[in-house]
Amino acid sequence: MTEISIIFSTKSKENTKNLLRSIQKVNSFEGVKDYSLSIIIFDKTEGQNIKKSLSTFDFSIDVISLLNIQALEQKRLDLFVTANCSRKIDSIQRARVQQQIYILENFERFTNSVIWQVDDDMLFGQSEYIGNKHIVNYSTNYFSKIIELYHDNKNIDAIISPSTYVPPIPSLLYCRTQLNDFFNKKYLPENTIRHLEYHDYYNQSKCGKDYSIFLSEENDRTTIVKNIFKGIPVTRVSHEISQDVDVNFKDSKLLRGGNFIVFNPYVFEIPHLGYKENDFIPARRSDMIHSNLLSELGFQIKDVCYFRLVHNRTFSNYCIESISTSYYSDMIGALLMAFLYKGEGEFESRLQFHLNHIKNILNLLYENVNVNEFRTEIEKLIELNRKINSFDKKNFINEIEEFKKTKEQLKIRLCRLVL
Repeated sequence: MTEISIIFSTKSKENTKNLLRSIQKVNSFEGVKDYSLSIIIFDKTEGQNIKKSLSTFDFSIDVISLLNIQALEQKRLDLFVTANCSRKIDSIQRARVQQQIYILENFERFTNSVIWQVDDDMLFGQSEYIGNKHIVNYSTNYFSKIIELYHDNKNIDAIISPSTYVPPIPSLLYCRTQLNDFFNKKYLPENTIRHLEYHDYYNQSKCGKDYSIFLSEENDRTTIVKNIFKGIPVTRVSHEISQDVDVNFKDSKLLRGGNFIVFNPYVFEIPHLGYKENDFIPARRSDMIHSNLLSELGFQIKDVCYFRLVHNRTFSNYCIESISTSYYSDMIGALLMAFLYKGEGEFESRLQFHLNHIKNILNLLYENVNVNEFRTEIEKLIELNRKINSFDKKNFINEIEEFKKTKEQLKIRLCRLVL
């Protein structure tokens, strides 16, 4: 019987319970299973009380305490240097390196396992919209299917699969489209069709049959706009499509993270490479930067939409200050990936998108809201816009070239691992 090890790091007891409940629902479909489940939780909560709250779950659960996480880091400080990972900030990349060290320290356990790394605010289900309400459908047993794939596709090293409902990126990347739809009434209420999420990051063009669905039940205009800034989606581009019924492998476009399924544990021998600016703030997109390195080393990384999970974000702690900081960090990561993966032309195109994007959001606000009600948001957006427009492109490209040299040296050192 093959083990599926689901690994995540968390600062939220609520997220942990929600995630485990979703696993429990999926796992209950079949009486006779060809897999076993184990859950590994890196507990970063302030109270360090995750373990006490899990007695109702009938799983094999290992909880790694903060003290043990710190001990893991001390064992492999060299890995943080090699991965270009700052230990001054508790970033996604740092969490991935911590998980990597744990797997390497317990490597025999994972030799014949499927290792499923997820963000803690994921749910093992699929998004559906019925009557303008979002629900999570748990009708698919991902676990049986992933085991089938694991045994039939030994040539695949890892799978990147997407998330739905709330894109795992800063809300400012897709709120321009949301604001434009809301202010200009470019949406039609409709309950009988299926939906695909959309946002500016992917720059998806709409075909003639596409239109936006208004999903918010709020009536207050100011509340709706503030929710859009927080990331609460109020519109969707929609068109008639059929659900995926088969697993279709595609070469990875390296556009997303948070849902990474590993068949070959030797992937974890490769440092989870990232990029950080001079102020040690790590660029977002470390999952993609790392996957790019894996692909260049010869690992087979594939995209599979079949295993998409629901990104179940809560929005109570989101504010314009944190959102604008995340946006700039994400921009750095996106520019890096554009340059590394598609060249300078794509880099220039992506930079131009960012140079216009916040300015366009500001214009939408000036034209459609009472600026006094959005004074805080507008001031932070002006500050962010100024920062983007003072971005030193030449210096950044020089830094990328140095990063490329570092990566090439790392590849020379690591190539023996994939022979």
